[in-house]
Amino acid sequence: MTPRQRGARLSPGVALVLLLGVGAGLAWWLWPEPSPPAVAMPAPEAPAPAAKRPSRPMPPPEIPVELPSVDPDDLAVHFRPGDPEPTGAELITALQEAGIHTGLGAFNPPGTSPPLEGLAVPEDYELPEGYLRHHQFHDDGRPIEAILMFAPGAEFRDAQGNLVALPANGVVPPELAPKDLPLRWVRPDQP
Repeated sequence: MTPRQRGARLSPGVALVLLLGVGAGLAWWLWPEPSPPAVAMPAPEAPAPAAKRPSRPMPPPEIPVELPSVDPDDLAVHFRPGDPEPTGAELITALQEAGIHTGLGAFNPPGTSPPLEGLAVPEDYELPEGYLRHHQFHDDGRPIEAILMFAPGAEFRDAQGNLVALPANGVVPPELAPKDLPLRWVRPDQP
């Protein structure tokens, strides 16, 4: 073994000293600090007797009352706890009267806009240009069969090229329906 190789090795004694030093350092670092010595405290003096007052019953603790919101979008502004549960129509009417026309307030109250009657449009029927399927629902959420309506901005001309007047409600009457559409009238109020 060369002197250089001998110097590169740690002797067992040096390794033991290093190991003990590291262990002692860790023990000192992790050891909890001693708590300060306990000091005897003098006993508290008894309070001087107070003049005896007649006892009166304590009022019950006040239950915090939640202040009403001033936000007009908060339903609590329109209906209070303990009120009977509002119907959809009452709720929508209250919102609209408060000037709210978004969310639920954007809808007409149930029953105020009855479903339209019109020609049934089968789902597999390919609509020609200028027509559309109008899907509707009962107030209770049941779907109604789609009816045929004119597309917004649609224009129809007769055989002579004159513009045909379309109904104001947009529902296609049988005489203006596409020639290949089977004519069957949908009455939403009937099952």
